[in-house]
Amino acid sequence: MTHLIAKYVEALGRELSFDRALARRVCEEVEEHLRESAERQPGSDRMEAERRAIERFGPAKTIAAQFAATSLLKQSRAVGPIVPLIVLGVFIAMKSRVAWYGATGWTASNPAGFQDLGVVAYAFDRYAFYLALIVGLCAWVYASRMPSDKLDKTRLQRSFMLSAVAVAALTGSVLADIVLTTLRLSEAGWSISHWIPIASIGIEVALVAVLVASIHAVTSLVATARLRFDL
Repeated sequence: MTHLIAKYVEALGRELSFDRALARRVCEEVEEHLRESAERQPGSDRMEAERRAIERFGPAKTIAAQFAATSLLKQSRAVGPIVPLIVLGVFIAMKSRVAWYGATGWTASNPAGFQDLGVVAYAFDRYAFYLALIVGLCAWVYASRMPSDKLDKTRLQRSFMLSAVAVAALTGSVLADIVLTTLRLSEAGWSISHWIPIASIGIEVALVAVLVASIHAVTSLVATARLRFDL
């Protein structure tokens, strides 16, 4: 790679620096393309051939914006199925804990003075989970139906909004699970078997954390790209 192409690729990398993986991949592809394009031009010296190849390819900022839009669209659509999958994972953890309660003969009673709290937490847990499941499925369907050829800002915002509602509802459900599990475990003295429901709660928390991190990562990239390229 010679001087002009090197500078162009460096500028392209700076424009895409908010997403290192994308910047690395695009720079490698563009470098190879420009070098091959310059080599196919007979009758020109090397520098002139590179200048023409770059001129035909387009300004670095414009090309970076195109690659960024395509990449962000793919990443945004990929978030869609993650939401219901995480909700399903939380559901499996919940059911595993309930199955363990049944296998050990642990009845669903609450400590004295906390009966009302247990009833409220159970109702909240149930409806929050259903809300997370329904909205999560809607987010998946909505994301899958976004245009694949352009970044639609309005549809993208709606998709993220649906995902955020699903995350909020799922977080509420997991918090209610923590309350219910704490009430149940407080009925009896400490036992090594308590690690089973505690571990299931830990799995739920970890799954929600993964979901939040995934959505935050994509929304941060989208926000940065929109500011940089006015997408």
